Amino acid sequence: MFSNIKKGWELGKATRKLVFKDKKLMVFPLVAAIAVIIEIIAILLPSALFLAVSSNSFYYFILALILFYFVVTFTSTYIIMAMFIGFRGFSSGKKIDFKDTFKQVRPYTKLIAEWSLFYSIIIVGIRLLESRMRGIAGFIFGAAVAFAIGIATLFVVPVILDKKLSPIKAIKESSSFIIKNFGKAFGGLAYVDLYGLAIIFLGILAVIAGFSLVSFNLIIGAAIILIGIGIAAIGAMITSMLSNIFRLIMYDFISYGKVPEGFTSDMLKNAVKQKRKMQM
Repeated sequence: MFSNIKKGWELGKATRKLVFKDKKLMVFPLVAAIAVIIEIIAILLPSALFLAVSSNSFYYFILALILFYFVVTFTSTYIIMAMFIGFRGFSSGKKIDFKDTFKQVRPYTKLIAEWSLFYSIIIVGIRLLESRMRGIAGFIFGAAVAFAIGIATLFVVPVILDKKLSPIKAIKESSSFIIKNFGKAFGGLAYVDLYGLAIIFLGILAVIAGFSLVSFNLIIGAAIILIGIGIAAIGAMITSMLSNIFRLIMYDFISYGKVPEGFTSDMLKNAVKQKRKMQM
């Protein structure tokens, strides 16, 4: 078990070294983070305030919540798809301009919108069911369903990018891909998450230190808090970028046999445990 995880971490390290060679890729999660902040301010906060002052606004809030999830899912999927196109160009030696990556995503706008609406309705539905269940049962239900959906949709974006499938077919394809190819690759995902979480943890420590210093020196304490928030945000962006790129590398290797720089065919083969075919 530990040997498998160690080999998965080696894949994660190779991903990090490769991705950091193209600093342009960091722009994608930065744009996504800015977009989400704007969407929270423009959609979610006004809806929450409206719900707080009006007793008859619950259904409007649900519609606003669906709209919020739709917009967030749409923008994040659009940006991730552009990042995938940029990474594929970089790893093949044909660098694609930042703006051109988004131009190449335009033909997928309808499919991304369909996926975003489908996903947002499912998520809001789960949250409503979770709110109806009290105590630990609701928490377990929400966590279990969220985990299942997260696993089933791990490869939805590359599937839509390559096969142009509708939402339900894309989830089926992603789930089938995971079932057929489940191995040490998930150790790589663990490494990517731990790497980003370590940076986030440093940011959290800085924020805690800043709050402890506020009573002694407001300016210094506030400055350290802001620095800590910035470090945590960078960690979150790095985690998102590395996790998505790692999944794309595994998807491209399994689907097309592509071996990017810093990897070997044996390394990637060792990360995939395919289901044995029935012999006649």
